[in-house]
Amino acid sequence: MLKQKDETAIHTLLTREIRPIRNWNEWLARWQAAEDIQWMESLLHVGFSISFERQYGEREYDRVDRYIFYFTIADGWADDYLLKLKEDEGRTYSVGQDANWNTINKTPSELRQQVARKAFNMLCMNLFKIDLGGTDIRGDGRFDRIWEESIASERLLPVIQNFFRLEESRYGSSIRIRNLSYPGNRRPHNEQQAINFLLNLAKFLWGWKKPNTQFSSNKDEMDKHFAAKRVCLDAAKPWMTEILVELNELDVLRERILELDDACLAKLREIALHAELSNFRHPVMEDRSVATLNEACYVDSRSAWLLKVHELKAREDGRLRMIRESEQQKVDADYRIQKLTGK
Repeated sequence: MLKQKDETAIHTLLTREIRPIRNWNEWLARWQAAEDIQWMESLLHVGFSISFERQYGEREYDRVDRYIFYFTIADGWADDYLLKLKEDEGRTYSVGQDANWNTINKTPSELRQQVARKAFNMLCMNLFKIDLGGTDIRGDGRFDRIWEESIASERLLPVIQNFFRLEESRYGSSIRIRNLSYPGNRRPHNEQQAINFLLNLAKFLWGWKKPNTQFSSNKDEMDKHFAAKRVCLDAAKPWMTEILVELNELDVLRERILELDDACLAKLREIALHAELSNFRHPVMEDRSVATLNEACYVDSRSAWLLKVHELKAREDGRLRMIRESEQQKVDADYRIQKLTGK
């Protein structure tokens, strides 16, 4: 026989206060107080849903501050070696048991990597999945507002460049992109989102156009702002050129090949001349670096071939423009003759 429910019993949740984290200021305070990995991961999981509303006297934050925070924590997620300390030697923590009831132990660097990976995954879910809305979403040749005002801002873009910077691999003398898996490794879905984000960023860097400020009431101020924006974006292009080379995505630049500035062309040349001639595969007496762009093309350097395409297209573009200009001058001259002669 079922026992009758005790109507006097009080639900446990009714005996305590339950409320959301008030704002990003409070979230940061809880993050600073957190020591156990479960608490840290839980805070990172909800961080993107926290409000930026603030109370009197509290510091003001915005979503760029949050992005920067997550990039800071995520740095090193792909390699626990980057998160090791000398004093970690010999220290491990029990984190549970496997299916066979064997104790699972992790080192401090592995726990740090776990937290960093959580931050990276949250960036993938909340930032890296943001797509470009198009080159003319507002009818003025500009991209989505979030890309222009946040992602490619003077505050966040240098942080992104630092997070995905080129560095020497721990294994050999090869170059890798920091915070991406080693080349050749199978990339998980989240990491592919990060790569797609970088490709979208490349398209933004070369596709952004200064809006028309001719009829703006604060034209001078806006022109100054957009001039600074152009400097920031142009300064990031050589870095992005290196990234695209490492990702084998130079077709992104091929679409904008006549828009490549001297800094990007110099970077492509620098990369091309790092190619190697091997006496095992090539008709040389000993291994050496290539001496010319032609030699770099001979060993199939993608950067060298892109420079050759740029050279050809720039030459032909100039020639065709001169032909068109001459033809237009001839048309104008013929029209003036007709007017003067009445024929």
